[in-house]
Amino acid sequence: MTRNVSRRDFLKASAIGIAGAAASSLIAAPAIADGRKKLYTPGTYSAGAQGLESTVKVTMTFDEYSILDVAVDTSGETKGIGEPAGPKLADQIKNAQGAEIDGISGATVTTNAAKKAAADCVAQAMGLSSGASPEASATEWPGPEPVIDDADVYAEVTADVVVVGLGVAGVTAARAAAELGATVIGIECGASPNCRSGEYAVINSPIFNKRWPERALTEEEVNTIIDSHLNESGYRAKRPIMSRWAHEIGPVFDWFIGADSHLFIADETRQPIEDENADDFLVPIYRPLPSYKDKDGAVHVYNWKEERFPCFPTSVEFLPSQQKTFAANWDKALATGKVKGYFGHFGRKLIMKDGRCVGVYALDDMPGSPTKGKFLKATAAKGVILSTGDYGSNDAAMYHFMPDIMKTHKNNRLYTSVDVNGVRSNQGDGLKMGAWAGVKVGGFSAPVIHHMGGGADLAGIGVMGNAGFLNLDMDGKRFMCEDLPGQQLENQIESIRLMKSWQIFDSNWPEHITHMPAAHGGACYYEPYTSQDQAPKNNKVYRNWKSPYQLEEAIRDGRCIKADTLEELIARIYPDDTKAQQTALASVRRYNELCAKGVDEDFNKVSSRLLPVEKGPFYADQFTTAIMLVCIGGLESDEDCHTFTEITDAEGRQVCGEVIRGLYVAGNMQGGRFGLQYPIGLKGLSHSMAMFYGKVAGENAVNGI
Repeated sequence: MTRNVSRRDFLKASAIGIAGAAASSLIAAPAIADGRKKLYTPGTYSAGAQGLESTVKVTMTFDEYSILDVAVDTSGETKGIGEPAGPKLADQIKNAQGAEIDGISGATVTTNAAKKAAADCVAQAMGLSSGASPEASATEWPGPEPVIDDADVYAEVTADVVVVGLGVAGVTAARAAAELGATVIGIECGASPNCRSGEYAVINSPIFNKRWPERALTEEEVNTIIDSHLNESGYRAKRPIMSRWAHEIGPVFDWFIGADSHLFIADETRQPIEDENADDFLVPIYRPLPSYKDKDGAVHVYNWKEERFPCFPTSVEFLPSQQKTFAANWDKALATGKVKGYFGHFGRKLIMKDGRCVGVYALDDMPGSPTKGKFLKATAAKGVILSTGDYGSNDAAMYHFMPDIMKTHKNNRLYTSVDVNGVRSNQGDGLKMGAWAGVKVGGFSAPVIHHMGGGADLAGIGVMGNAGFLNLDMDGKRFMCEDLPGQQLENQIESIRLMKSWQIFDSNWPEHITHMPAAHGGACYYEPYTSQDQAPKNNKVYRNWKSPYQLEEAIRDGRCIKADTLEELIARIYPDDTKAQQTALASVRRYNELCAKGVDEDFNKVSSRLLPVEKGPFYADQFTTAIMLVCIGGLESDEDCHTFTEITDAEGRQVCGEVIRGLYVAGNMQGGRFGLQYPIGLKGLSHSMAMFYGKVAGENAVNGI
């Protein structure tokens, strides 16, 4: 089954939401069983997905043709909102005979978790997902390489370039190659090309530098950014990869947005947006920069050069998401007449000949396809580009590469893109194909687990985000310098007892947040709105801006605790624990003493953010561990998107050998971009590098570089 997806088809598919367009064809009611192929292996299957406050567990019982029974456990979700939704969600899933349901109004996150878990159960019943215990042995990765006979191939096709995975990297690779005159075959496990969210780090874009001249960076400043990234990556990232991106991303980003003639570019983050642009606009993040007044009335504007953990004023965000611009780039590729997409196809095996990659076998697993279960053999005259994404939803891969992360996050991972069978698509398929073909796999992945604050709402925005207010552990002790960006904050939370803490602030919060840094997910701007209706038109909420109505909503929802006195607040957040209450009160007194001194003798917080907790009413929201979004890492690469053989040297070490001709890599499976953790001083860096190196890979494959 093959077809080209138009812009209209793609946007319609994207609008279906978290379960994915293709999943709807899988999980629709199977109608009458008689005379039809059996759909399921009878039995009971279970799966879980991260909800707002807990893992939502779905258990489903199947016969050969239908879903017989459904149970949805939402007992750990928000009281009065997600917690009572279980029986209703179960009824909807059973009635729909699948996961494509309307859900429960006001419980969006819980609903989405139930839908993902239900889709997983369906996949298990269809034999498309093992549903293996997360404690599965790490030796199961990558598993045996498939043996594919000619009898298993339903068709053979040839193009100059074959792109496996049509996310941000794959779509830009296809467009770049096609615009150079090459024919391109795109292989994608979903029903259409797919993307998520919309932040991009951009340096020295000609378009943006003209509009926002203060964002033009010198060579010295660019190199400072490169050094910062390498330092946060433990120098496990490769400087040439980072450097090429930093010096060349500007014009490439202009090329990327140039595909979308409808895109509206705002000049400020919170600029009102007219209705005709509300579905497709871009904002500069942190423009204007946050500022505060000191006790003498002097104004201080955020200056990244003075920060221990700088957040660079480089980034932009597509709102409400990047889907329109992404789809426009796919349209540009299709408009060349040289690109053909094979959807519902899964890359399964690279074809190697005399040390060169010459093609790929892709399994057709599209529901309803007459060739379902057979393979497409796609041969590339010039090169194969692997851009299948990360491996964060593959338990065996996670246990193999990141066992420590699985100890804390095996049930705390979120990924919203799914394949045509409703299964999360970041399974590391390209990584496995590369490993089987003898490609060197990098050893230091970067799990993306940046903390966004406590008491998150349905959109995932914390009460005060990760702003550096006083933070006490579950014993009432202060345990860190709170002035940390999200990834480092997460690392500290994971190190304490129960991996929970309390963020505490007082009624001076509107003034205090203006002292906070321009950090991803942190409150650093104040708006005096008493309702969302007062916010900028079509640009109502942005995570760094806080208004009184948002705090009041959090209190009503139980996401934030409010008390008239400090003693009452402490008693409520440490109930039945007199020792913790006494310790917490002593910790607050000590913190206030340090604030009065202007010197943090205990944790060395910068003096401008030593803000006392002294004026009632008082507030607290709880920090827990953040959700892992992706786990970035993959095949060893360089700034030309090459891959390398893995060889054993004279000392028995597994090292990079020669460049593998004809095989390129881009996106979240390109090694050398990040290491150990995800630095967030450059917000949207992963998207930006995926787009950039997708273009590099497409051009280099055509030109034989």
